[in-house]
Amino acid sequence: MLGTHQLRNAVTATCTALCLRNQGWRISDGSIRAGLENTCLQERTQFLTSKEAETLGLTGSTVLLDGAHTKESAKALLKTIQMTFPDSRLAIVVAMASDKDHLVLLKSFFQCSSGQNQNVEITWDWGVISRQLEAVFLTEADIAGGTSRTTSASVLRDCWMKASRELGIKVLHDRMAECRELFEDKFICSARDSEHEIIVAAEKSLSDSLRFANQILRERTQNRPGILVVTGSLHIVSLVLASLNR
Repeated sequence: MLGTHQLRNAVTATCTALCLRNQGWRISDGSIRAGLENTCLQERTQFLTSKEAETLGLTGSTVLLDGAHTKESAKALLKTIQMTFPDSRLAIVVAMASDKDHLVLLKSFFQCSSGQNQNVEITWDWGVISRQLEAVFLTEADIAGGTSRTTSASVLRDCWMKASRELGIKVLHDRMAECRELFEDKFICSARDSEHEIIVAAEKSLSDSLRFANQILRERTQNRPGILVVTGSLHIVSLVLASLNR
């Protein structure tokens, strides 16, 4: 399992097993080792195989699923991406429940640890993310089988725009008149014309969001491998996995 946070989890699990063994539980070193080697957690830093990505029509991109929906989990996801794919371009597809702190989570996608003490205020490092993030699609996912807790794509887009303004980040979004042609053309036109700004759009359909994000990512990277991240809720990740079995 990827991520420094998973290393901490592994240490905690190992120490727990050793403490139990000291109390008389029969737990061998081999069992501990096997547990560490074979443990996996679906919907957390889960990569789709190339065949699964192709089934979803996402050929050419590495698809990463992670149900991060808090500030802390978003930071952990970001650190994992930067550690594993430091030079890859990213497109993010996000859906969230209505009872989450949307603005805090979306800001966290721009946040990079300063390496300071946990009690010291975190600094923002836009330079790291600006070299990677190409597009953000805010979409919708049914929460627990219904829509009552679903946040609309337009609300999420407005939160992302607010976060961008507060952090001084330039974006192209589907409410800008000068971008009308880009978005009315359903992202078919060349995204290279705006390659220095992040494209932000609200799209209610999850399947369309995935397709458009992948299209822009491939256009901007000139078909070099990029990372398509699906996040914001365990529900959106579950929907993506369920669609593989249809």
